[in-house]
Amino acid sequence: MDVALVLIGLVGGVITALSPCILPVLPVIFLSGADQNRRPYPVVAGLVTSFSLLTLLGAVLLAALPIPPGAIRWAGLVALVLLGIGLIVPRFEAILEAPFARLPQRSVGRDRGGFVLGLVLGTVYVPCAGPVLAAITVAGATGKVGAGTVALAVGFAVGTGVTLMIFALAGRAVTARVAAFRRRQRAIRVASGVAVVLLAVGLTFDVNLPNYGTALNHEIQRLLPARVPTGSGAPPVLAACVSQALYTSPSDRAEDCGPAPALTGITNWVGDPVTLARLRGKVVLVDFWTFDCINCRHVIPHIEDWYARYHAQGLEVIGVHTPEYSFEHEFTGVQKAVAKYGITYPVAVDNDYKTWQTYGVQAWPSLFLVDAMGQVRHIAVGEGGYDETESLIRELLTTP
Repeated sequence: MDVALVLIGLVGGVITALSPCILPVLPVIFLSGADQNRRPYPVVAGLVTSFSLLTLLGAVLLAALPIPPGAIRWAGLVALVLLGIGLIVPRFEAILEAPFARLPQRSVGRDRGGFVLGLVLGTVYVPCAGPVLAAITVAGATGKVGAGTVALAVGFAVGTGVTLMIFALAGRAVTARVAAFRRRQRAIRVASGVAVVLLAVGLTFDVNLPNYGTALNHEIQRLLPARVPTGSGAPPVLAACVSQALYTSPSDRAEDCGPAPALTGITNWVGDPVTLARLRGKVVLVDFWTFDCINCRHVIPHIEDWYARYHAQGLEVIGVHTPEYSFEHEFTGVQKAVAKYGITYPVAVDNDYKTWQTYGVQAWPSLFLVDAMGQVRHIAVGEGGYDETESLIRELLTTP
């Protein structure tokens, strides 16, 4: 597994370094190679060292500190703007470099100064390390960084470092052969600064940029162990019904699985929030799903069909989105999935697995059919059993 993760990380590093995510640091990398008085090697080495350490240690530290994720994003955007302004305005760039200029010259020097510059750039490049950050999400959940996580980070660092070094050396080759570049170097720096600031503005307003590493990021997360709670907080009667549904064929006979637990720990909603208490007197279908689950996507059209047919007769549907992988925790991803799959009923976001555990769910998708008195009368796990579930919906809707 470690060898496979190194190879995946290597490919991910190369792809990321070729994607638009590199734009904030690419102008500086290119110019570091173009500057004949500064070697590009320490700049790239500093960048690789910085973002590798930050991604390996960052999640462990963030897990222990009450820092909201939004603060990290805004800090990165501020860094992009400052970097862009520094490229445009030499005096401002001098202010940014002032703290590093105070370091003892004997310990820094020009090449070591390049390493320090690379360390700063690495903090800006951290958001690009999506595949590594996926592994860190798992590591942060346990507070430990395992061998697989380190192997992935090393592979990603090598892939990124080699690609960035090619860019830097290309900048030097171009400079050595094109005299016009030297005459226009100031204009190029200004243009690069403007590009960086515009990128920061685009990210602030969520302008979509193509990112070739997104699919790879998701694939890597699927290779890593999903940290979904397995313990059940469900009442014994409900837990027994869930276990039976896992290993038996669906039945069209109503069961008695006890009261349906309330929806707890919901972090967000797509659509209007609802509660089972408010829906008392209605037949309610509760669907536990997650947007990357292919089986869930196959079941959704059937649920939508039932909702369209029987809603006027008293059927309500609540989707409970409980993520399996870290990228499924993103609320925007849930919103896009709801729109993409044409889901018209409200969806509760159960990112903390509170409702998942309260119902004793063990697999996606899991359907809980609740009667008008608030009792769970049927549980279906996985695909299939659609005729049986629909038959019970009709039966419960006609039961006084």
